[in-house]
Amino acid sequence: MIAAVGSLVLATSLMAVGCGGGDDDSSVPSDPVLAQGRDVYRSQCAQCHGSRGGGGSGVKLAGVVAATYPNIEDHVAVIRDGKGSGRMPAFGDRLSPEEIEAVARWEREGF
Repeated sequence: MIAAVGSLVLATSLMAVGCGGGDDDSSVPSDPVLAQGRDVYRSQCAQCHGSRGGGGSGVKLAGVVAATYPNIEDHVAVIRDGKGSGRMPAFGDRLSPEEIEAVARWEREGF
């Protein structure tokens, strides 16, 4: 009986790990702009900045981007125009102004 309970606990733990629960937050934000920003972030930004903004080949954003750019317009300008000789590419030709604003809000409020 103890072995059966132990097996059940192990199986349940493995299922929880396999089902995500880590970086894949599948809940949709109630604010439609944040929902759009999350989707844009996932498709355009996560590959460099990490799925939760923790960094990678791009800098960490989660918890620091609003302090780095207190004025959201400065943050929007970096996304639109790029920065640092190609290190941060410009997205102004790939994303609409609304998408850029939405992803900036997501990076500031969504992680």
